[in-house]
Amino acid sequence: MSQFATGVTVITTRDEQGEPHAMTANAFTSVCLDPPTVLVSVAHSTHTFGFLEKLGRFGVNILGQDQEELGAYFALRPEARKGGVEYSYADAADGLAALENSMVFMGCEVIGSHVYGDHTVYFAEVKEVRQNNHAVPPLMFFRSRWYNPAAE
Repeated sequence: MSQFATGVTVITTRDEQGEPHAMTANAFTSVCLDPPTVLVSVAHSTHTFGFLEKLGRFGVNILGQDQEELGAYFALRPEARKGGVEYSYADAADGLAALENSMVFMGCEVIGSHVYGDHTVYFAEVKEVRQNNHAVPPLMFFRSRWYNPAAE
């Protein structure tokens, strides 16, 4: 799978206390445009899985190349995240947290799910879209590293 280049997203949700929670995900894709529907695959071993199961909503934040540090930070388990990375959230519709300065934010409501192996695939209808005027290309991942095709 490392031979497949993907964009990088940060999935945001809320914990039991209503605090934002985030994880990096590249197992994300568009399903259809009418109605706007996406899917994300979440491992059962993550905190995000439990929070998403309870909340039934999540945000998708598409990162730009200048946000590599955020992608790496949110790829770590929460207990392994040590300071040094600056980020902030904005309130989105339905109580979701939008990662500020992401290229695009989509607020999504889960409409179905499928358990397979150690992951659940969530299908969600996009309820809100915020697009920033991001002047950089998207952050990509390829061969288990950050990837910039223009640099090659």
